[in-house]
Amino acid sequence: MKSIYKRKRHSHRFLKFLCIYAAVLTVAIISVWALLYSFIGDYEESRPSNVMDEVVKDMSLGKTEDVLRRAELAANEFEKDTDRLISYVDSKIHGCSISYSKKSGEYSENNPVYLLYADKTPIAKITLKEAGKNTFKFSRWKLGQIYVGNDLSNTGKQDEAVSILVPAGSTVTVNGVTVNDSYIEESDVEFVPCKNVGDYVEKPLKTRYAIRGLMMEPEVKVVYNGNELETEKEGMEYTSSYPGDDDLMQRMESAIIELNHSYGKYIINKGSLSAVTSKMVGNAKEYMSDIPAVWAFLYGKEYVYDFLNEEISNLHRYSDDCFSCDIYYDLYVKWNNGNVTYSTALTYTYVYYDGKWVVADFIIK
Repeated sequence: MKSIYKRKRHSHRFLKFLCIYAAVLTVAIISVWALLYSFIGDYEESRPSNVMDEVVKDMSLGKTEDVLRRAELAANEFEKDTDRLISYVDSKIHGCSISYSKKSGEYSENNPVYLLYADKTPIAKITLKEAGKNTFKFSRWKLGQIYVGNDLSNTGKQDEAVSILVPAGSTVTVNGVTVNDSYIEESDVEFVPCKNVGDYVEKPLKTRYAIRGLMMEPEVKVVYNGNELETEKEGMEYTSSYPGDDDLMQRMESAIIELNHSYGKYIINKGSLSAVTSKMVGNAKEYMSDIPAVWAFLYGKEYVYDFLNEEISNLHRYSDDCFSCDIYYDLYVKWNNGNVTYSTALTYTYVYYDGKWVVADFIIK
């Protein structure tokens, strides 16, 4: 009886041990699973792609404004108008599928950088920044800077310069913001057709501005002597010319036509060289003296001629004593058994010198 009692007591203790062990093991397993689950949750939470998924979702729902306003727009002083950026991005993503990819050459675990696409066109570069650590010391992420632009194959337009060439003394604005002198890349820029007039008048010059860091195509306005000038754009180059002057054109029209006729008649041996050079000085006079008449008309050929399609255009007034203009005419020459037409295009640069308007330079086009 005694041995049976002892066996029962030992069996009871063993069962108690098993229960306690099972309970402890269960608690341990639950704790490990909870810890692992928490670890996985923290890891998933730390993935920077979560932020980008949210960006794509919001933009797909038309919440571009929400995205841009919670980001740090990488804007310079000419692009601080958030509403303008919002409209620009909305216009780019309208009707498009939005996606993203890691930015090759810039993305790293500590510096997540993405390109945002509208269909297959990159429209923005997005950098994320750390927003603290979670329980397992994984980084949380949030929107950092957004660069918006047309060309984001490398760094967008951040390193490209917009060049603006304008008459010296002009006021230049970009997106409504005045461009100050700190953006001047080159002063006193000489330009055709005024490079050879310095001996007779103060040489007209231009100023070149260079603006870097623009994300979008800018709105450039140039004002000279209170008048807004036309601005031409070619690539990243913006150019404004000196203004026209209709009154001066009207006053000078007959003198310009007279010079055209003197030049044309000299070329076909119906006028003298002096009749042309008397209306010229400097480079123009020297250049004209080197142009011979057409030899075919020097040997007594009988012919008639006429000036057709005469046109004066593109007059630019640089100062009170200097302007240029383009001229065109067809000089038609006919003789008994043949005819020829000389299509003539020139640019005259006039200066007011010694009390009269004379040509100081000209370009044959």
